Amino acid sequence: MRFTNGDHRVEKSMNGVVGGIQEIYRISSMFVPRALKRPNSGPASAAKRANTAAGRLNNTIFDGPKTGKDECIENNNNNVATTKAETSEGESEKSGLITEHTEGNSINASYSPAEKDDLTDKKDISVDATVHQHQRSLAIGASLQTVPTYPSSQPSVPQPLLIPSDLFHPQLIQYTPHAEIASLSPTQLTAILTKYGITANGRNIPRPILSFTHCEFPPKLHDNLQRAGYDQPTPVQMQAIPAGLAGRDILASSSTSSGKTASFLIPLIVHTWALSQFYNGKGGPYALIMAPTRELCSQIETQTKQMISGLALMRTALLVGGLPLPNQAYRLKQGAQIAVATPGRLLEIIRQCEEIDMSNIHMIVLDEVDMMLKMGFEEQVMEIIESLSVPENSTRRQIFMFSATMPKNIQSLANKILRDPITISAGHFLETQIDRDIADKSNNLSAKVITIPEIPVKQTILWVENSSKKKQLFSLFNDSKYWRPPIIVYVESKLGADLLAGAIEKKCGASVASIHSDKDQEERSRILDAFVNGEYEVLVATGVLSRGLNLDVRMIVLFDMAVSVEEYVHQVGRAAKYGNQGWAVTFINEDSKHLFNQFVSILKKQPFGRVTPLPSKLLNHGYTLYGKGR
Repeated sequence: MRFTNGDHRVEKSMNGVVGGIQEIYRISSMFVPRALKRPNSGPASAAKRANTAAGRLNNTIFDGPKTGKDECIENNNNNVATTKAETSEGESEKSGLITEHTEGNSINASYSPAEKDDLTDKKDISVDATVHQHQRSLAIGASLQTVPTYPSSQPSVPQPLLIPSDLFHPQLIQYTPHAEIASLSPTQLTAILTKYGITANGRNIPRPILSFTHCEFPPKLHDNLQRAGYDQPTPVQMQAIPAGLAGRDILASSSTSSGKTASFLIPLIVHTWALSQFYNGKGGPYALIMAPTRELCSQIETQTKQMISGLALMRTALLVGGLPLPNQAYRLKQGAQIAVATPGRLLEIIRQCEEIDMSNIHMIVLDEVDMMLKMGFEEQVMEIIESLSVPENSTRRQIFMFSATMPKNIQSLANKILRDPITISAGHFLETQIDRDIADKSNNLSAKVITIPEIPVKQTILWVENSSKKKQLFSLFNDSKYWRPPIIVYVESKLGADLLAGAIEKKCGASVASIHSDKDQEERSRILDAFVNGEYEVLVATGVLSRGLNLDVRMIVLFDMAVSVEEYVHQVGRAAKYGNQGWAVTFINEDSKHLFNQFVSILKKQPFGRVTPLPSKLLNHGYTLYGKGR
């Protein structure tokens, strides 16, 4: 084969050289099918530099602009097209033009460094279009590894995304951000966080995911998530899941029914499964989940079982009061990788069953932390954490703390037990503060700032005296415009729950049940199952049902106003699944005057139209900032 370059003639047989270059490029393409080419880099450029004796050869996929005269010489024997250019390496680097070539579903984009900066600085980023493109590419099986290519002096991905964890279990899975997420510009990332109301504070925060396929879960876990209806992550899941997979401690708050449980369950299951494979299922449990009530623990365990179905060497143990302790201890002895427990029962097992090894727990979750503290569990929680020795292969444990509200005492606990945490809030939060003058006038010494999420439920507040509450309730339930089962009615006392349930059944002809802590665990579980299955239209309950339970409820009635604004958020949040179709009706009167200031403040900060006009007696009361006492 002969090449001619002006008057200079070089004779050389190129069949072997060109064939070698083709083979190098073919093999490298198997490993980097969508590589982003850069001037003077990659297998093609390596082949060029190796062929200096024959002059510069450029592949059919070339980098950089061509200057001078290009010649295309066809080899008839091998049917290979090559392109020759006289561009110097310096000129190519100076131009900086980048051509992205992908196979299959191709994306070709050429831009200069100046243009690249301009793109990064654009403010009118379409988040919906970005998310749609990601979802579309995943749906058609493409892998958009669109990591921006920079000059060699700059990193290809903004750094640092995260730091290697000193924990053992994150090292087993070696979480790294998906290429699609790593490629997002800072402006795009900010737009996504703003759109979904995600706020994350801390050092080296992993980027949020936009799809569950952005995480390399075990295939069976992916299947289980799809079967359970997890199509796209919720805002809190978008940020908490990658943070959890990266081995970070987390303090997270999000509104009721926002997917908090899956936010900690998914990374916990991924880590636990990796540990179980490493230890061959022995030495568990590896993970501990604590929640304040038996019902919530039972629901978390049920959800965990759904997610781990079909995963080898994965079992759960439910450790709650109201059920025989020996049976639960036996379950642990037989081997369980994930334990779900109330603090009281777990302490009983730790104290009474010394033969049970709890020293290999790598992860601890505290769910509904604010309720735990309110119920006086802080000392028990601290005793449990201190009693569990550190795993042999770890310098510490990974701890998650989740709640819908974030009072200051949670921050205090977090400072004691979390190390270098990422603080996450998802959704839009409201802050309110009791006015100091009003607090002094009313002798209210509990002035404080409270942070609560927006409540995605229609809210109606009615001023109803105690003597008129039943009549008002029956009037609502007997009017077809307001009858929206399934319904939960919250009351203050256990006896009141039983009596009111009977009265509703008699006056309204509805199927009604009551539930409270005086009923044993077996009966409570039976009633809940019947309510979920539609056997009861109305459930009259005390605060036992206010936290965490994933119940399909359209209407909430607070027959007795909640004891705190935080508790109000949890109770009305039971109807959040229906969004604007969910409805919460609250009866309020002088009995709750100590809450009026905070209560009115948060109601007025809810989005327009979400709260119906407030009663004048509430607005004009001397205990509110808007009343005569001002």
